Amino acid sequence: MIKVLQAPIDPVVVRQKFSIVGTTSPENAGKAIGLTIDDQIKTSGPVVGADGAWRVEFVFLQPGNRQLEVAIANESVDVPIEVVAEAVKPIISPRLRFAPLPQNVRAEEAFILRGFADSYQEGDQLILRADKTIELARPRVQAGQWQASLLFHGSGKRLIEIIGSDQDRAQTTLEVQPAALQVLPRSIWTSKPTPSDVANLQPRRITMHHTFVSPTLSPSANQSQEIQRMRQLWQSHVGGNGWSDIGYHYVIMPSGRIYEARFERKRGAHDVINDGLGIAFDGVYTSATISPAQFQSAVALCTTLCKRYGIDDPVKLVPTPTNTFGIRQLPRICAHRDRVQTECPGSGGGRTIRLEEIRQAVRQRL
Repeated sequence: MIKVLQAPIDPVVVRQKFSIVGTTSPENAGKAIGLTIDDQIKTSGPVVGADGAWRVEFVFLQPGNRQLEVAIANESVDVPIEVVAEAVKPIISPRLRFAPLPQNVRAEEAFILRGFADSYQEGDQLILRADKTIELARPRVQAGQWQASLLFHGSGKRLIEIIGSDQDRAQTTLEVQPAALQVLPRSIWTSKPTPSDVANLQPRRITMHHTFVSPTLSPSANQSQEIQRMRQLWQSHVGGNGWSDIGYHYVIMPSGRIYEARFERKRGAHDVINDGLGIAFDGVYTSATISPAQFQSAVALCTTLCKRYGIDDPVKLVPTPTNTFGIRQLPRICAHRDRVQTECPGSGGGRTIRLEEIRQAVRQRL
């Protein structure tokens, strides 16, 4: 016969461990104790001791009038327990805070987010995160403050967190306005972010590519086809090349739609040197020429990126390190073949991607 010798009399708090103690016949020694919660959920508990004594420790995760059935062999006993919500803890002023948010934040435009870090050491690293999943930056504390340069590709409300530890964080909501330049965010084609351990990038130039994936999509291809192509590129680069992520930062489809690929603030894997942003025209352009829509999107995207990173003259020749040719005099908007011995288009064969026209159009817009 099962007997309960000790059980909670007063209400227990959600997530608070409690004990039920009892006895049973010594012949049940070593037998497992079965537990049923609210006549629905069954689980197993510890075993009965050699003297027939038993003890169950349990935690409820939801409040209410709950019932825990303890079963040993063919006998059982019900133990009703009142569970109350977790007691309200006093609010402690957080050590991490946001400064007043910038006004009129717009997608595709960089901005600075700032805040305060009380009682942190100089140089301590924090994590800035969006929507509980996307790591934006890892700012360091300087003179009790932190700041990070950010940009978003999509508009809408974003939940922003600055995190020092599991117990020390602050949140705010940021309203991002639509951009004049439409870039489809990475989240459209994958839920996986660019790995956080990839080296950070401060872009010095833009390198143009083609993806060399055949067949080239039609300019009338729909977004579902383009999303599938983005996933195909990711699989080729990660599964085939062994890279940590897709190599380019942006991919421009024949339709003219621009897709975010690798996170812009992380170093790419597209021209070996990888000291700049990689933009790829999707398709094969060794002899065929990019579509008019691709050309217009490339000009708009390169103009935005040049403004963002202080590239004031995309035509002027500057000393540029390459993988194959040593130091060359190249424009800030160059192409893959300019830096690596490859079939990918470059200044020597850049007519197919209208490279010189792109540079001139961007300079006029700047």
